[in-house]
Amino acid sequence: MIPRGPAGMLPLLSVLVGVLSHACPHPPCRDSLVATPQVQPGIPTCRGQAGTTGCRTVVSLPAISESPWRVEHRTDVLQPKVPPVQPKTGDATERLVQLQRCMRSLQGTSGPQRPVEQEKDSLRAILALMAAVLTECDLHCHSQALRAMAKRLEGAAVGREGEKDLLLLLKSITHYPPTVAPLTRIHPQDCAEIYKLGIVENGIYTIQPVLNQPAMEAKCDMETTGGGWTVFQSRQDGSVDFNRTWRDYREGFGSLQGEHWLGNAALHALTSSGQHQLRIELEDWHQQRRHAIYSSFKVAPEAQRYRLTVREYSGDAGNALSYSKRYNHDGRAFSTSDRDHDRYTTGSCAQYYGAGWWFDACLAANLNGRYYRGRYSGLTNGIYWGTWYILTDGHSGERYSFKTVEMKTRPRNIAGRV
Repeated sequence: MIPRGPAGMLPLLSVLVGVLSHACPHPPCRDSLVATPQVQPGIPTCRGQAGTTGCRTVVSLPAISESPWRVEHRTDVLQPKVPPVQPKTGDATERLVQLQRCMRSLQGTSGPQRPVEQEKDSLRAILALMAAVLTECDLHCHSQALRAMAKRLEGAAVGREGEKDLLLLLKSITHYPPTVAPLTRIHPQDCAEIYKLGIVENGIYTIQPVLNQPAMEAKCDMETTGGGWTVFQSRQDGSVDFNRTWRDYREGFGSLQGEHWLGNAALHALTSSGQHQLRIELEDWHQQRRHAIYSSFKVAPEAQRYRLTVREYSGDAGNALSYSKRYNHDGRAFSTSDRDHDRYTTGSCAQYYGAGWWFDACLAANLNGRYYRGRYSGLTNGIYWGTWYILTDGHSGERYSFKTVEMKTRPRNIAGRV
């Protein structure tokens, strides 16, 4: 997004808003650990060399398959997005000359002779200028100059949120030398690719798991065990109901800043190629934390009912996803209250336990269960991981539900990290 800066920005931006006229030529059930129902359920392109008229710069943002990556960082996913700038008309040659003159002069604005406030205005103007160019250019014309400016501006942009967003954009695009051909993907595929660009802050970023399909926003964990995790499930306070339909689970629901499910379609896209791992983090109501890691993780497409592959366990929470032959979530299809794909032949696990999950007949784990604050009684439908807390207290008959849960994935071979 392009922040609205001081009036000094406008002359620079006006250089860019035109469209240059010439385009470039080129075991049985164990009640202590697993659960089964007791009753049946009720229910811009810019190519050519600088100094020629063979460049076309467009500031509006169509979906161009040859555009370079753009990394967008959001601190508030609900904030309004800035609409595209509409191109103006005018003399193409004159605007190109002005653009080149502007870029040459702006490279020398960091000298000590400039007043502090004037320098700040120049930095804002440079960022706005580069954003306008980079969002539509593949950098074959001005990549070297822009990359140098981006490096100089890195320290100056810290602390100003709008400019920080632009800096992330610049770092992602200028990461590659100008000789690299334009990429088909407009945004990074996942949080791991953003991490590889040197962006190591936790936050909400724009990713594009599938080529030529719409981008989406996702929460990125850039700190845990090497970073690069794309978070797809979060439970924090019970503010979001996880007893949802098949469509809800396919498309995703909730808020990326709080409780959410990223979406089964996104999960398949994220894990459809290459090898991926799954990390599950659990916290109880006594501030104790444990985790489970599966080095082989994949979610099949909808035609295969988003079937789960989850193997090669490590961690300290226990392997609840492959607890026993009868209660094994690995290889199971996803089920919701309106789509029953489980192996419980006399009813629906999703209806009985009120959640969408990869049920067997029925479960040794269910991280999408109802949010309870610690101990509860009645139906075993809370957030459950059977290899840490037993399903039912033998003395009190109470169950236990976790305080927080987070599920995340990343490529298995990310920079050799574990």
